[in-house]
Amino acid sequence: MKLQQAYFSENNQIGGWDMIGYIAPNGGETTNFYYGAAIAHTGSASQNAQNVVGWAADNKVTLNECVAGTVMKTAKATNATTGSHWIVKVSVNTGTQADVTFDASANGAGCVALTPSFANIGK
Repeated sequence: MKLQQAYFSENNQIGGWDMIGYIAPNGGETTNFYYGAAIAHTGSASQNAQNVVGWAADNKVTLNECVAGTVMKTAKATNATTGSHWIVKVSVNTGTQADVTFDASANGAGCVALTPSFANIGK
C-alpha cells in the first residue's frame, strides 16, 4: 500500500506491480496460493480509477472450510477479479485527487474465518 501511495503521489495514477516496485511471492504462484492483480504489471490505471483490484489471492487447495479458489488459477497473476478469495481494491480519492484508498475483503465464510482481520488492511 505504501508503494502504491508513493507511485500515485508521483504519477497521479494507480500503478501495476512492476511500476510500484512490488514483486509477488515466487512470481505469483507459491505452493499454497496464487497471487494477482487486475492492472497489467507494467501498466497503470486511469487517474480517476475506482475499485481496481490491486492485489488478489486464491488458495490452491481447500483450507479448512475455505474451498480451493479457481479464479487465480487461470489468471496466473494477471486479470485478477473480485471473485478471488482475498482482494484489495484501490480507488483514487475523488474528493481531492490527492491520494488513493484501499478496500480489503475476504470472500466466502470459510476464508473470512481464516483471516478475520484481513478486511482491516489499509484502514
